[in-house]
Amino acid sequence: MTYLPKPYVITAVEVFTSDVKLFKVKCAMDPQPGQFIEVSVPGVGECPLASCSFDGKYVDILVRNAGNVTTALFDLKKKDALFIRGPYGKGFPLAQLKKKNLIMIAGGTGIAPVTSLIEYVEKHRREFKEVFIYFGFRDEAHVLLSDRIEKWKKKFHVHVGLSNDVLTHKYERGYVQEIMEKHKPKVEHTVALLCGPETMMGGVTLELNRLGLTDNKICWSMERRMECGFGSCGRCQIQDLYVCKDGPIFRYDVIKPRLENEQSSEGVKK
Repeated sequence: MTYLPKPYVITAVEVFTSDVKLFKVKCAMDPQPGQFIEVSVPGVGECPLASCSFDGKYVDILVRNAGNVTTALFDLKKKDALFIRGPYGKGFPLAQLKKKNLIMIAGGTGIAPVTSLIEYVEKHRREFKEVFIYFGFRDEAHVLLSDRIEKWKKKFHVHVGLSNDVLTHKYERGYVQEIMEKHKPKVEHTVALLCGPETMMGGVTLELNRLGLTDNKICWSMERRMECGFGSCGRCQIQDLYVCKDGPIFRYDVIKPRLENEQSSEGVKK
């Protein structure tokens, strides 16, 4: 891990939607599934992004154009350089996932860290039992990594839900928890890994609880308000925890009371 960004060359750029691109970068940094990196453009700034791959030679970076830094990243092309430092944080608890059934759930660009975990599982397939994957997107035009999804369908139990599509085609209509209700996963000897908007993860967690999975068997990826990457600036602090240093992957029974206390404190302030 380093605190100084270094330049790395972009080897390919894939456009998914008007505001989402995938940058393949030649880099032997090798983040562990669930960790994040700080990506920067000189003179503009930097932003934390999850690795979307598990490969010792390249790092795939899924970028949504949502601010000054990501807008600058969107102007970069193949053979251009971007700057990266890291990796940071604690990823998915790989040792605790071995010999377990896995449920992986992601919404939108939350697919990025889950993708890194899926690729890890592919490379170490014998260490895990059954794998259930659920993705949620707005509509078919906003489905990300569709080529990988089709490949994963041949290996795992994969289901994709589209929340706003009136006429679905390759995928099903519905929110992720509705798709889970139709295609129930195994919950015995199982751990669930979630990434996406917190409201989505909250709804999915309630469904997992209803299916019989307890909070200590559920992990959330809390990618919010991170900036420095090593717990110095305090922007990502949730009570006594720092998302960038203690996470971004947290067991839900650990993060739940802190989120509830945070919400209570905000309610008192109002």
